[in-house]
Amino acid sequence: MMTILFSHNIPEEYYREYTKDMKVIKPAEPLASWPREEIMKLLPEADILITIMDYPADREMIDAAPNLKVIGNQGSGTDKIAVSYAKEKGIAVVNAPRAVIDATSEMTVALMMAVCRGVVRYDRDLRRTRVMERPLYFDGDMALYNKTLGVVGMGRIGYEVARKAHGLGMKIIYTDMFELPEERAAALGGAEKMELDELLGAADVVTLHMPLTPENVHLFDESKFNLMKPTAYLVNAARGPIVEEKALVKALREHRIKGAALDVHEFEPNLSAEVAELDNIVVTPHCCTNLTSERVRLLHETLDGVSAVLRGEKPYNQL
Repeated sequence: MMTILFSHNIPEEYYREYTKDMKVIKPAEPLASWPREEIMKLLPEADILITIMDYPADREMIDAAPNLKVIGNQGSGTDKIAVSYAKEKGIAVVNAPRAVIDATSEMTVALMMAVCRGVVRYDRDLRRTRVMERPLYFDGDMALYNKTLGVVGMGRIGYEVARKAHGLGMKIIYTDMFELPEERAAALGGAEKMELDELLGAADVVTLHMPLTPENVHLFDESKFNLMKPTAYLVNAARGPIVEEKALVKALREHRIKGAALDVHEFEPNLSAEVAELDNIVVTPHCCTNLTSERVRLLHETLDGVSAVLRGEKPYNQL
């Protein structure tokens, strides 16, 4: 009998059909996760390890699991998993690249609209004053129609964000290693591929959609913010360290850019005081897929991949 080790206590009804013939190990408390010292003790008997989002599966953990055959991550990011090392050890790694698309792209657009239209500020001020005061002519916010969205990373999520934004009347430009096929670019109103620096100078909103790699840590530093329009906004629902927080705070304080919306943060799980004090930023706690319906979709996509590997197949979501 194989043993499947879950990093978190996931309700059994969400995975029961996948684990009928397996021994299941998970934390005792509902929704709790294993402390590192505890999971290290359990890894020697695991054939399958299932993690959620940023829970790690690093080299030390892999070395502690001599029977491990598959690592499954319930998310699209794998920066916390030692993928190359796992492959060297003959361990398959699968993730959930499709199930994240709808929820993450939807939340990205929600963040963009919240910061560009001042939703959070209006809510905060009205609760404080309880009087509906507003300037007759106000330049603090920006309407999105007829504006330009710059997508940095035109993968699955980036494309879906662009599709939704095009529906709002936005022009789409993008930067990526690959050029969109003609028909997909046409579906976005003729999306134009640009180099990053050119895109930064042209976009009214810049949205980030790329994996975290050593090459793009702090890709958005002071030099990149200096290329953006002073009326532009930054949205990051990818990974926190892609943006150098110190440089972003400076750009926002000095009004080098107009605003930002972040679902991810450089120093997760904590939010710095410097960011919290800014009034031209909207922040959420890395929660794009934080809905039961979406988390179950992520789990099932991951477990479908795991099941395929155990059958000797190579699923589309194996890295």
